[in-house]
Amino acid sequence: PGEPEGVHQQAPRPEARGPSAGWHPAGQLFRIGGSEVHVVDRGGPGRPVVLLHGILMSSWAFRHALESLSADLRPIAICLPGHGWSSRGPGDYSIGGLARVVAKVLDQLGIEQADFVGNSLGGAVALRLALDSPERVRRLVLIAPAAVPLGAIGPLLWLQGAHLGPLYRTLFTQSLFAGILRRFAYQQPVVDDAYLSVVWGRLASGDGWVAAAKIARQLQRDMRGLHAELPKVLKRSLVVWGEQDGIIDARFAPLVAARMGRARPHIFANCAHCPMEEHPEAFLELLEGFLREA
Repeated sequence: PGEPEGVHQQAPRPEARGPSAGWHPAGQLFRIGGSEVHVVDRGGPGRPVVLLHGILMSSWAFRHALESLSADLRPIAICLPGHGWSSRGPGDYSIGGLARVVAKVLDQLGIEQADFVGNSLGGAVALRLALDSPERVRRLVLIAPAAVPLGAIGPLLWLQGAHLGPLYRTLFTQSLFAGILRRFAYQQPVVDDAYLSVVWGRLASGDGWVAAAKIARQLQRDMRGLHAELPKVLKRSLVVWGEQDGIIDARFAPLVAARMGRARPHIFANCAHCPMEEHPEAFLELLEGFLREA
């Protein structure tokens, strides 16, 4: 009695490997098939809220939520395969493949249902879960989700692939990477030395660029498919965008919300692609208010 919906507090974790060397002291590596998935679970009896980052990023993108979400909520931030502290080897890097990994992480945590918060690629993964396993999703908060038509840039993604990973690793310097983020992804001064030490440090190590290129190659098809299926998403949803988003234009916010039926848009001014990092206090207030609505 009194147990939060969708949580089995005594569920075993047979595949967990224990503490990892990730950025958060609560980080753990979970064995999913032949890969390892890095998970930061704040724990506790609160209602689970799964946090899914965007392409090239990691669970660190939700550092403010992990620290500051109220005690009646249980934030769980996952490094998607190919990102952060998760494995970057062979695997299914389609949106559907990433969604299946997230579902298996929830199985190991003993969580049947959760709220999902996804930014960009993470928003697409959350939508895929809502379509394929609707019983696992309570509510959705989609932050500039990768679920819109790509237009002219779409065909360029077909040229991507693992073979370009080494080229990107050579071409992209830290300063170039930081400049692109400041120009397109962030309106606020988020990209400082501390940010780069984490984000660039993980991306530049190992095969981060290879995984990103694999995802990009399939992204046009996956985004087009998700956009077509948006009317099938019947969950209460909040669609969040930054007004100055240079990655996915904010004009899509009302269009995505309207196609979903049970969604409403919210636009952050003076903000680009990552409101949860650019305006963390305002974003968390919005998030908690939405999750607590009757």
